Amino acid sequence: MLKDKKVVIIGGTSGMGLELARLVLDLQGCPTVVGRNAEKVKDALALLNHPAKGFAADIADRQALKAIFEQTGGLDHLVITAADLVFKPFGAVTPEEIQRAINSKILGPYFAAQFAAPRLSREGSITFFSGLAAYKPSAGTSVVATVNAALEGLAKSLAVELSPVRVNAISPGVVDTPIWEHLPVAERQAFYDGVARNLPARRIGTSADLAQATLFVMTNPFVTGTVLHVDGGGRLS
Repeated sequence: MLKDKKVVIIGGTSGMGLELARLVLDLQGCPTVVGRNAEKVKDALALLNHPAKGFAADIADRQALKAIFEQTGGLDHLVITAADLVFKPFGAVTPEEIQRAINSKILGPYFAAQFAAPRLSREGSITFFSGLAAYKPSAGTSVVATVNAALEGLAKSLAVELSPVRVNAISPGVVDTPIWEHLPVAERQAFYDGVARNLPARRIGTSADLAQATLFVMTNPFVTGTVLHVDGGGRLS
């Protein structure tokens, strides 16, 4: 399935991206993880071991992305889980916070896809990560809802333009990842418990759930231009 396949994971040093890198290794693939913190890249590679590779770069840095793809050469799959999001009331969001979200969820993925596309195998894929807020926004998610919806539009457009390379988006619900570490432990657990009670699945997501979903869209040759919802029924709750 992924034996000897080269998979670049931007946002691959923690959470869902790191779990996917582990899965790629388990399936005898060759993951390359990219993260903006050099120390986290080092830590991730210590966990993953050979033949995993890693680079430190901010997804907003177009020239750094270009250099990475020049070094990786040909590849089979690109996955982008990176995000720099802001959860704030609409009137309190700053221009700098909006720009960071746009850089991480729209411009960065756009440029990464530009650099990856000429190097992807014909059977290859690009997978973006959007999110539930695009379908079920709540107070404080105006920026998140906007960039996630835009990213899904990009995925559908590129599925047509880059064919036969397949392009899809994964739309997670609430997942236990480092994105929630800004909350104190007790508050975070209360948040998780409250979300789980209202979901049809009666639990929040895990990084393993999302890694398995990503594997599906990466390897199923008849899935393209699709948004796969992995949200525990979050759109229904």
